[in-house]
Amino acid sequence: MAVSNEDIVQQFCGAWGDGDTATPDVERILDMFAEDGEWALWVPGPTIKGRTEIRAEIERQIKFSTYMKCGITKIVSAGNTVVTERIDHFTMHGIRVRHALVAMYDLDDSGKIRSWREYFDTADIGRQLGIPPETVIEG
Repeated sequence: MAVSNEDIVQQFCGAWGDGDTATPDVERILDMFAEDGEWALWVPGPTIKGRTEIRAEIERQIKFSTYMKCGITKIVSAGNTVVTERIDHFTMHGIRVRHALVAMYDLDDSGKIRSWREYFDTADIGRQLGIPPETVIEG
């Protein structure tokens, strides 16, 4: 029985952590990306391209963000595009953050992620962290 694109995205989200594990499974995450895959950290915002840059971004983030859990509340797909609505949780600078977002994943025909885009209110995260809205968050 073939694995569906929705199953692939659920496995990908699971690789980021269960909320109790301090760091994501970086190797598993990278293996789920196409060689030239892209990750738009937020839209509009920076896009990370290729497995080498994606690894560097994950390693940068785990220095200040831990105990992640991608909480999929809804998942739909059409062809090779999968969309999730999520309530994620993570700990940043010692503060537990609740993070609502929508993420879109485009997979190639072999089930690897070609692009991953996340849409959310960056100011909401800043408010939870006590950061003034005019401050740029760089980690």
